[in-house]
Amino acid sequence: MNLRLEKFSSMIKKQLAPILLEYQMPGSSVSVNGVKISPDLKIAHIYISVWGKDAEAVFELIQKNRGEISKALAGKIKSKFSPSLSFHLDSGQADSELIEDLLKK
Repeated sequence: MNLRLEKFSSMIKKQLAPILLEYQMPGSSVSVNGVKISPDLKIAHIYISVWGKDAEAVFELIQKNRGEISKALAGKIKSKFSPSLSFHLDSGQADSELIEDLLKK
C-alpha cells in the first residue's frame, strides 16, 4: 500500500471511531480495527469488532445506518469525496480468544 492510501486509511479510522460510538448499545463496545481503501479512494472496507451484549444487533444497526455514518464521516475528512463504506466484522479478536482458550487446556 502506498503512503497516500495509508494516510487516508489512518484518517478514516481516526475520524470514524467516535462516530461509531453513537451506535453502541449499553453493555456493548465497538472498535475500528482496520481500514482498507481501494486505489481510487472510492471504496473503504472497514473492519470492526463488536463486544458485549447484543453484538449482532449493534453490527446490524451500523450496517443499516451506513449512509448516515458516511455523511457524518464526509463532514470530518478533507477530501474531494467521501468513500463508500463497507463494514465487515473482524474475526481476529474472536480467533485469538479461541486460540488462547485452546492453549490453556
